[in-house]
Amino acid sequence: MPGAPDPTPLLRLRDGAYAPDLAITAIVELDLFARLGDRRLTAAVLAAELGLAERPTVAMCDALESLGLLDREGEAFAAAPAARAYLTGGPGADLRLYFASLGERPAVRELAGVLRTGAPAAWASASAGEGWAARLADSGFAESFTAAMDSRGSVLAPALADAIADLPARRVLDIAGGSGVYAAALLGARPGIEVAVLERPPVDDVARTLLARRGHEGIAVVPGDMFAAVPPGYDLHLFAHVLHDWDTAAVETLLSASFAALAPGGWIVDYDVHPGAGTPEAAAYSALLMHSTEGRCYAVSEMADLMRRTGLTAIEARATIGDRSAVCGRKPDGADPATGPAP
Repeated sequence: MPGAPDPTPLLRLRDGAYAPDLAITAIVELDLFARLGDRRLTAAVLAAELGLAERPTVAMCDALESLGLLDREGEAFAAAPAARAYLTGGPGADLRLYFASLGERPAVRELAGVLRTGAPAAWASASAGEGWAARLADSGFAESFTAAMDSRGSVLAPALADAIADLPARRVLDIAGGSGVYAAALLGARPGIEVAVLERPPVDDVARTLLARRGHEGIAVVPGDMFAAVPPGYDLHLFAHVLHDWDTAAVETLLSASFAALAPGGWIVDYDVHPGAGTPEAAAYSALLMHSTEGRCYAVSEMADLMRRTGLTAIEARATIGDRSAVCGRKPDGADPATGPAP
């Protein structure tokens, strides 16, 4: 919307909700900064030393950097000056007991469990105790969750449509597209294209209802599981806030399936928060994702590497609003749509 205020502060407020609790967890449950001392370690080495799972440890390090508690040099992290001064038990003041007074917060206990096991906690710390993916089988939760993601998409989708307006595409598949809000924005920007949404039941019914209510009956909703099969015949695949829900092995599986089904010369677009693409605060979103999903935010460099391993080329990142960016990769013209990249 021309002249609209920047939504970034509001998105950061919501997306970073778990970052302070993750900092408390690092200080109280792990005594991270005292154990790190003056050393500079990668997230993988730190995880091994502390007996933590690597995926949430990477997300923790990104979030602590965004809060000014860790400094990064390459792939390694060191305690920032304030953390060294006040959170290590050194000769100066020690604030660790002050943070310990909040150590009984439920999210702190949950985050400690995620860090040690790698398994996600219940979505939004709900007492039901189920993860978001399992709860999507319930039609009531599927409707409310899809509405929440649709609300975010109403702000971000037009920016995505603008960012990739020059990518040639005639048939677009919005994979795990939720309400279809991104598909609708792409169609609005390019009325001549064909757009479809791939979603699993019961979310597919929610998508059909929302699209019909908004006059987008022309957008097909294809029922299906993206892990089972990606339908062929499309020349642009969109993953909008999807890949961040999964670990790197699952992301590679999804990108490979997308690549195999994509038409030669087509594009894969990952639209998400990519730490390092915009402001450091974007990394705080990983705290929420590592708490409630099997994934985390992937930096532009990480996503580009995953795309290259799949066979994509011409990879680039295009910044939009709200700390989001579109990482785009092209399938070579000589790649077989069924077998992958040409030799």
